[in-house]
Amino acid sequence: MVLARLVAVLVALVLAATLATPAQALSVPVTRAFVSPTVDAPATWERENGCDPVEKKGPRKLRKLLLATYGPVASNIVRSCTGADSGHEEGRALDWMVNVRDPEQAAVADAFLAWLQAPDEAGNTAVMARRLGISYLIWNNAMWRPSTNAWTPYRDCALPKRRWKKDDNTCHRNHVHVSFSWAGALGRTSFYTGYVACPASTVTPWIPAVLPQVSDVVPVEPVRVLGTRRGVGLATGACKAAPDVRIDVPVLGVGGMPAAGVSSVQLRVAVSQPDALAELRVWTPGTAMPLAPAVVVERKTDASATVTVPVGPDGRVSLQLTGGMAHLVVDTTGYTVGAAA
Repeated sequence: MVLARLVAVLVALVLAATLATPAQALSVPVTRAFVSPTVDAPATWERENGCDPVEKKGPRKLRKLLLATYGPVASNIVRSCTGADSGHEEGRALDWMVNVRDPEQAAVADAFLAWLQAPDEAGNTAVMARRLGISYLIWNNAMWRPSTNAWTPYRDCALPKRRWKKDDNTCHRNHVHVSFSWAGALGRTSFYTGYVACPASTVTPWIPAVLPQVSDVVPVEPVRVLGTRRGVGLATGACKAAPDVRIDVPVLGVGGMPAAGVSSVQLRVAVSQPDALAELRVWTPGTAMPLAPAVVVERKTDASATVTVPVGPDGRVSLQLTGGMAHLVVDTTGYTVGAAA
């Protein structure tokens, strides 16, 4: 009886060990919940324009995720500066050292790639690759881009003459190469922030006919006209403002703000949760962006200011961050009356 029990235990242990590898191979990374179901636009390839072999946030985070999901498989991010254009020289590419000649490692790689390329319930393609800011992958003789969501031959690696082990590194049979856009590399896509980047304004700039000011500031009950964290004032919903992206915000006819006859508006603007030192500029659409910022963010802390901005007949003001990515808040607090046109 005791012998039978020992045999049963040994069989169970052998079965558990046998089944553990396929289970690991088919596992996929566990990620955070995203604030909005909106998915980042597919990243495009960005040519290297310098040499900065320092690991960037995106590849570091992905390496940590791969280790947590698939165990201690080696990976490499930076490479000494050369004439190559792989992204490694700027710290925004990752080589994950799985080998297609090893069936277990090949299964792990295929599970990870399938996770990157899977659609969501809304039909968005390659959702996790887009959220991570991945611009392309190379694996086992082929290259894949999220913009096309298709694998294409990589160089001549699929030809019989390139099937030998001596070509495994060049043809990426002994590693998966992952390249990031700059937004993905700096952790400014929804995978890292929970938010997609706010879209750039599509309003065509114009030269406004600003009315001359004939009154002091008339205070109004504060009304929020922009709040990126909750999508206030944005048709696209919650997002996070990216650097060098102009956002135009309607301010006239909101709350106690008149819809016409206004020369300028007084606003309370705030920068929240910046990921780097940043500056926020606020100005009249159609005119040149001012040299002086309205808000300066230091030490990656929240900052705010009250500004008075001339407003044109379309009733909008423009905002733009430089330096870092952050949430923006704009409240109307007053206005000045303009003379009759």
